[in-house]
Amino acid sequence: MDIKHMELPLVFFTVMSQWGIGAVLALTIYQMKASQESLLSGPVLRRAVLLIWLIEVIGSSMSMGHLGVPLEAYRSVLGLSHSWLSREAVTFVLLNGVVTLWALSCWLQPTVNMRNTILGWVSGIGGLAAILVTAQVYYQMVAHPLWHTPATQIAFIGSAIVLGFSLVALFVIGQGKPLPSSIKVGVLIGVALVLIAQIIRLQLPASQGGSYLLWWQVVMSMLLPCIVAMKGYKKPPSAILIALVILAIFSGELAGRALFYGAVMIQAPWF
Repeated sequence: MDIKHMELPLVFFTVMSQWGIGAVLALTIYQMKASQESLLSGPVLRRAVLLIWLIEVIGSSMSMGHLGVPLEAYRSVLGLSHSWLSREAVTFVLLNGVVTLWALSCWLQPTVNMRNTILGWVSGIGGLAAILVTAQVYYQMVAHPLWHTPATQIAFIGSAIVLGFSLVALFVIGQGKPLPSSIKVGVLIGVALVLIAQIIRLQLPASQGGSYLLWWQVVMSMLLPCIVAMKGYKKPPSAILIALVILAIFSGELAGRALFYGAVMIQAPWF
């Protein structure tokens, strides 16, 4: 499979925007479930929120790289009544606004409070809805069985959960704080969704099941997150090791998404 078939701007857009959404949800849940002494606050919470906000905003901007004329992106609203692409564009503009409000709220008052919690839940749940809108862009294409399958929705939600909860888990571990069971379960749910999506896709023709991309995903974003969630930590790992682990998990989902696009695009022309 040639790299030109992988639609890299869309790979980074979908994976990073989903990562940011999952991380907002995971951090909100962590702040609700952690013990009083384990809560993130002050500069530590600000760093976590800034990182998540950057992932979401940079990821969303990656979609511009796929446009022939990026400066005319505003025209996407013209097809709102009939185009899932237009709905996706508008949905992410609105979502980024809400996520920015959440980030500003946490930055100005970096503690656990009702406003931060409500904005976190609105961002997380709204983000999951936005992911389903993105999935519908591909699911609607009946001519492409590898996209027109429930595996599309499952994989996109799975990416958000496994990346978001893994990021928050590693951030918390890096602070020397214990992981609540809710975060561990979140990581495992994300892994399960990613695995289920790939099992469904492997039943379909031309799924490229022997591709190195699939096996990279299996190791990096299925096995590695399980190790992160289940391992006992006597002392916090170094910041460099934590960064390398989260980048490895991220690379696994990039590989899986490249396979998602490449397995279909390599079949062109379709007519």
